[in-house]
Amino acid sequence: MPFAGLDYISAGTKARALYGKLLTSEDYKSLLERKNVPEVASYLKKNTVYSELLSEINENDVHRGDLEVLFMKSLYDDFVKILYFIRGNAAEFIKVAFFMRREIEDLSMLLSLIYTGRKTQLREGTMTFLERYSTLDYNKLISSKSIDELIHNLKGSKYYKALSFFADNKYQGNIFDMEMALDYYFFTSVIRLKDKLLSGKDRKIADKVFGIEIDLLNIMLIYRCKKLFNLPKELTLNYVIPYWCYLRKPELVRLAESYDVSEFKELVSKTYYGKIFKPDEENMWETNTMNFMYEFYKKLLKGSQMNIGASIAYIHLKEIDIKNIITVIEGIRYSLPKDEIKRYLIGVNR
Repeated sequence: MPFAGLDYISAGTKARALYGKLLTSEDYKSLLERKNVPEVASYLKKNTVYSELLSEINENDVHRGDLEVLFMKSLYDDFVKILYFIRGNAAEFIKVAFFMRREIEDLSMLLSLIYTGRKTQLREGTMTFLERYSTLDYNKLISSKSIDELIHNLKGSKYYKALSFFADNKYQGNIFDMEMALDYYFFTSVIRLKDKLLSGKDRKIADKVFGIEIDLLNIMLIYRCKKLFNLPKELTLNYVIPYWCYLRKPELVRLAESYDVSEFKELVSKTYYGKIFKPDEENMWETNTMNFMYEFYKKLLKGSQMNIGASIAYIHLKEIDIKNIITVIEGIRYSLPKDEIKRYLIGVNR
């Protein structure tokens, strides 16, 4: 058996072992019984895989932001554990895609805080990857007082080109435009990188993983263009990422050409993803999308043996675990009913 095959078996075994330690439905049932954030932190500390991570916190005096920082550290630690077994082009692809996604998430957050004048609310350690693991100059970026200054502080980085269009008042875009520009840059870069570094089964899996992600992002993007901005077809298509998996170009064009949200709903319900975008469940589309991806990643984790599938799937499943915990914390903070919080937990109701 080729050495690379042994690497993939080891990485897959590690990924499945780590997945087996994530929170269960019973854990979430118990968390939903907690009355406040300290009680949630206490349960996680005493009963779950996060016990070691939270061992040094005082659960009676912990902030949601502090927990998020620790969870992001846990995500990075697990990523390193899996990457240890993978070598060559596959390792390079996974590493670049992982870090680029995390950096863009943090940059999008910083853009939003500056744009809305809420940068003073930023807690130390919130942008974990930008601050701790990125090669970008975090202190320089965080000192930016305006969108222009932030973009100029990105000069020399791969993200400057994606955002330079918005600098120096060349274009009075909004935060939606800037976030979409970063998303567009991420996916087009990953697709090019996939074509350059991967082959065989690895490439087919990356095609499907990112193809489905792009399909769903394009659908939600067109929907928001219709719902929030009432953009004409030509402008809507400018936002669309030119790549697809189960949603083909003619379908994308028809969605973009739809007259209004009602027609969009009718058209999208007839696509491959129709079960996600049910016309009468508009408020659940994002949650339905995440549940769809959860099931996809779970099948990929269990079915991948001699390729990168299990490694990619686990990282996404770990992210979902963390997002679910944050959803519980936020729901409890705002005194939402248990059943209401549970509706928005990904994979838990499956």
